[in-house]
This record gives sequence, C-alpha cells and structure tokens, in this order.
Amino acid sequence: MEQVADKNLKIQLELEQKDRRRKILMNILPFSGLVFIFLFFLVITGGQLVSSSNLQNLINQCFTLVIIAVGASFVYAHGGMDFSIGATCGVAQVAGSMLFIKAGAPIWFAFLITILTGVFCCVLVAGSSILARVQVFVASLCMRSIATGILSTTVAKSEIIIPFAEYKYMNNMLLKVIVLVSVIVIGVYLFEFTSLGKSERAIGGNILTASQGGIQTKKIMLIAYVLMGTCVGLAAVFQMFRTGYVTAQSGSGLEFEIMTAIVLGGFPMTGGDRSKIQAAIIGAITVTILANGLALWGLDPAQVNGVKGLLFLIIVGVSYDRSRGKLVS
Repeated sequence: MEQVADKNLKIQLELEQKDRRRKILMNILPFSGLVFIFLFFLVITGGQLVSSSNLQNLINQCFTLVIIAVGASFVYAHGGMDFSIGATCGVAQVAGSMLFIKAGAPIWFAFLITILTGVFCCVLVAGSSILARVQVFVASLCMRSIATGILSTTVAKSEIIIPFAEYKYMNNMLLKVIVLVSVIVIGVYLFEFTSLGKSERAIGGNILTASQGGIQTKKIMLIAYVLMGTCVGLAAVFQMFRTGYVTAQSGSGLEFEIMTAIVLGGFPMTGGDRSKIQAAIIGAITVTILANGLALWGLDPAQVNGVKGLLFLIIVGVSYDRSRGKLVS
C-alpha cells in the first residue's frame, strides 16, 4: 500500500512540476515572441519598421487593436466571446458620421452616439446570451449579420466622407498616445486590482462556484460587454477620423484580429484565473507589428491575413490541452 501511495505521490508531483513549467513557458513566450518579431522585421526591412512615417502607422494600427483588446479582455476572462466586434465598429462609425455629416449634429454629440452605439450592440449580444440563454457564439453571429446588413444598406453605394482636414487634432499622435495609455492604465486597474476583474476571472473558472460564492454573475458578465462596447465605440471614433471616410467594409476583420491577439498573447480563450490583461495587450501589439512588417516586406493584405490565420491555428494547436478538452494558457 505504501508503495502505491508513494507512486501516486510521485506521479502527482511530476504533473505539478510539468504544469509549473508550462505556466512559466506560456508566460515567457508571448513577450519573447513580440521581441523576436520586432527584431526580425527591423532587420529584414532595413530599419523601415522604426522610420518616423512608419511609426505613425504603427501607432494608428496599434491604437484600434489595443483599445479593443483591453475591453475584450473582460469578456474573454469570464469565458465569453464576440464575433461581431468588426461589424459593430463599422455600425458605430456609420451612426456617428451620419449624425455629424448629414444631420449636422455637434461633433461631441456624434462622438457620444458612436460610443453608445458600440455599447448598445455589445449589450444586445450579452442580453441574448445571458438573459435569453442563447449561445454567445450564435448571438454574436446574429449581431454580426444585423450590423453587416445595416452597413450594406446605408453605405453600400456611396461612402460617407469625413472632413478630417478640419479636425486635424483628432489625428494628433500625442492625443492618441494619451488616450491609449489612459485606456490601458484604467483597464489594467479594473482587471487586476478591483472586484470586477476578480469576479470575471472567477466566473471563467467556474460560474456555479462563483454564483455560490455571492458573485452576481449576470451583472458582472453584462458589465464586461459594456466595457468592451465602450472600447469598440472609442476606437470607432478615432478610426473614422483617421481614414476620413466610412464604407461598408469599415471595421471588417477586427473580430478575427482580436481573437488572434488574445490567443497569441497567451490569454486563455476559456477565461479563468490565468487570464491576464497584459497578455491581450502584448498580443495586440504583436499582431500589429506582424501585419505592418509583412506589408513592408511586400506582402499584399490577403497574404498578410493568410499568415495571421496560419499563426492563429498554430497557437491554438499548441494551447489545446487534450486531457481537458479545452484551450489553456
């Protein structure tokens, strides 16, 4: 009996040691990957990656992805997801730009409506999933179809032109850096140091246990979607003034880029206590540098998307724990 007990203890210790090594590896890999990708493209582009003109492109591209990734972290932490992020961003831009350009509304009001539209769309997904018990996968796909339909109906034939030359301050790099840093700081504080972030992670770990522990699971999950919608709307405001127009393709593909950033950063798609908001931020920066570097290298947008898709599959394959039947970090 003692031999059996000793053998079981030895196996348990080996498993724990293996799990600790896996955790350390998964914590180191995302940042190491970011550094490697940065140095790789810095070399093969002959320094173009850090040229003054390209740094502005990097900030613009990073701005949208990182801000949305911060908001999405709260949703993914409790095990949620949203496949309508891109279409929601597009619809938010349509709502704000139509009020501003066609209805002549004050710019501050157009900004507010843009952000509120993002919140409204995300809350619809949350409401369908949390209250109506529709699978979040299905709810977000339905929202994506509705939003895409709105985009196709409103701006399919003629794009909405934004007179961004009159509002150059919206493209000011300093302003964008301030907004970006502010969102990151607020996001990290809420996620890591408040009961909200801890509750989101607890729900992702085990929703039944979280509920029995006194956490208002529905309320906490709804707040996560409100935060994500706010971030989507904020990103939409700056994106439409950066591009100078809104089309039926505005926001297209953002949901896939966010999922790639989440996985690439080592953020578990099933949520739980291993969820780290910095993982999503690192992933978003990595995806931005990867896409930018590939473009500088001469790849067209379709090829860049192909590389990102392949990378996504590889990371998912590596992160999949067959013994648990889910993605882990």
